[in-house]
Amino acid sequence: MAACLGNGNGAAIGGGGGGGGGGPATTRAEYDAKFDQLQNTTSLAPTSVELVGQGTFRGNTLLNVTTNDQAATQGYALGDLEVQADFDNETIAGTATNFRGEIGGNAFTLDGTLDSANGIAPSVLSEQVQPIILPPGVPPIPGAPTEVVTNTFTLNMGGQLADPVSGSIGNVYLGLGGSFLGPIGGGQAQAAVGPATVVVTEQPGGAPIVIGGGGTFVLERD
Repeated sequence: MAACLGNGNGAAIGGGGGGGGGGPATTRAEYDAKFDQLQNTTSLAPTSVELVGQGTFRGNTLLNVTTNDQAATQGYALGDLEVQADFDNETIAGTATNFRGEIGGNAFTLDGTLDSANGIAPSVLSEQVQPIILPPGVPPIPGAPTEVVTNTFTLNMGGQLADPVSGSIGNVYLGLGGSFLGPIGGGQAQAAVGPATVVVTEQPGGAPIVIGGGGTFVLERD
């Protein structure tokens, strides 16, 4: 590819978002607003109870486009995310597609879809139970929770993205990791936010041109 997808700090791919069930953002301005909303919300917190059932989450990843030497940021790419979480069976799957953005003020699109079926590693949804340990001599409060449940996931997606104008193709592996957020005091997961990493290789199967890196993403429940 003519440019690498990376964040402004020279890492590979980053993302962001925020929200409340409104679906993927269509513009960067909408995306930035969603990200700020989620980062500053006082109505959502990391889920601390067992999650049950299934849920579909939609959102975005915002990727900075850098020069191949990662010395400068040239623009950005905005991609749409769709994720299916099965809390009963602790499985997660998803796709990233519809990448579009700007480089040097010029709009571009990328064809192709990244899918968890082609991830560089398996995707995992994990539920961990931690008992609440009270200080010595402090009696438990009747009816108060005795344990905290953390619900985290790693979602790995892979595939090919192509520039329809230049014809350049890249094998892209995108990894998302985060925790589910829900209403204060419990309830179902309503959103998720966390870091993103990426590996991009030239087609076919060339050496990595960009590896790893920090970034963020956001998902909101349908």
